[in-house]
Amino acid sequence: MLACALVLALAPGATAAISTPQSKLSAAKHRLAILTGQIKTQEADAQDLQNKLTDLNAKVAAASRVQDRIAAQLLATQHSIATDKALAAALQAKFDSAMRTMYMTGSGVGGLQGEFLDSMLSSTSMIDLADRVAYASAIGGSFVTLADQLSSAKALLEARAADQTRLLARQTTLLASLHDAQIAQANAVTAEQQALNTLDRTKQRILGLIVRLRKQLKAQEIANIGGAFQGGEHVSYGAWAGYFLQTMGVPSCKSNMIVVVSWQLAEFTQAAWNPLATTHAMPGSTIFNSSNVQNFPSLAVGLQATKDTIVGGSPTYGYGAIVSSLSACSSPTASAQAINASSWCRGCAGGTYVTGDIAKVQANYQIYAAL
Repeated sequence: MLACALVLALAPGATAAISTPQSKLSAAKHRLAILTGQIKTQEADAQDLQNKLTDLNAKVAAASRVQDRIAAQLLATQHSIATDKALAAALQAKFDSAMRTMYMTGSGVGGLQGEFLDSMLSSTSMIDLADRVAYASAIGGSFVTLADQLSSAKALLEARAADQTRLLARQTTLLASLHDAQIAQANAVTAEQQALNTLDRTKQRILGLIVRLRKQLKAQEIANIGGAFQGGEHVSYGAWAGYFLQTMGVPSCKSNMIVVVSWQLAEFTQAAWNPLATTHAMPGSTIFNSSNVQNFPSLAVGLQATKDTIVGGSPTYGYGAIVSSLSACSSPTASAQAINASSWCRGCAGGTYVTGDIAKVQANYQIYAAL
């Protein structure tokens, strides 16, 4: 049996099953191609979810504004109802009192004419008769006016109550719609985070393969992967770092190049001409995602927008420390710590935003700069 195994192992076709360096390289490149294709799909999925979330955020905001208006109208209507109820109650009390008085004096609804006749018959002069006629007319007129006022007050109260019922029904429908939108919003946030996590895992696998294959990969292959990372409207991380440092008026020293490449890698966005994912709008820019990150129409516009963001936010968001560190050509770690401590993306990447990428970029700068 051992002899048979040796014969089989040494058979001409057996060598095909043995892995060679070339076959390993081919398999790794194939895996890299698959992952690069996946990242494009995953970026598209994440973008779709971000767009959906943007729409849901707008719907929730609009529904909330309508709800606020309805709540204000309800409050005003309820206040009016309380006022109208008090008025109707006061008029009803006056009406009831007038009815009791007329009943006690015999000048009720059926006795107004009798009182009028009694007044005429018992009058002692024409002047007295005129006075009595005026008094009887006043009593009757006051009663009719009071009845009209009470009727109007009750009609207004009924109208207010109908308004309140209509507003409450509208509020109930709107709150149900708002609740559904908020649930969809929460689900979209969860789905978006899951998509971004999947995207990040794929990115890390690609970066690991690139580092392993750095000696075998051609420049164009790395550039193609950079295209998958950044989308169609971009230059390489290294090229953009140089343009950015020049735009900022700070040295393009190696330390600064390393930290800016690391910064772009940490953001890992496909926003057009916007590798640091600024939300600063410019003429011709459009919204890239639900966080209001912008797509810019050109490299120059994107560079200027990023500079405007940093310079404009220096006093408020801690960006001044970033500029100072870059101006002094501080170590990549020091500049990364300044970025990490600012409000640019504080708390991102579990608190290792930019700082967590410095070591690997520094160790393989040419690879990452070419992406």
